[in-house]
Amino acid sequence: GSNLMFFFFSDWEELLEVPNLDKLVPNLLSLVAQLAAAEANQYRLFRFEKSGGIKACFVFLRMDAVLSELPAETLCLTQVVQSILLWSDHAFLSQSPLAILPGGRAVLRPEIGNLIRASYDPTLPELAEDKSHALRVSSRLSQMSVQ
Repeated sequence: GSNLMFFFFSDWEELLEVPNLDKLVPNLLSLVAQLAAAEANQYRLFRFEKSGGIKACFVFLRMDAVLSELPAETLCLTQVVQSILLWSDHAFLSQSPLAILPGGRAVLRPEIGNLIRASYDPTLPELAEDKSHALRVSSRLSQMSVQ
């Protein structure tokens, strides 16, 4: 994708005040109500090319106590990682995509970086729904670890 937009706010209702956001986000009013009711602190909305590739991602972050505790660079790097591919909702529940270096600096874990690189291999299709695609990505990952 070539378009990534971040929205930071303290209450989901604030999104309703953003001029013309309803033209970018379908069903904005009901989405805001749903996210507020769930007490969600983040939401990502994707738009896709006809070929299936990510065209745009809109990242919405309600800066609650949890997100406000994170350093800005950690929060943004985490969101970018979660926006560059379509991950499962459970992909990072047990382990963050980031590693913390001595001194506290957050960096992308090497295996996550390799997976992103392998997934964006120009010889692979932008979208694949067949199970063999996972084998093709896995093959590229194993080639990266050999080099």
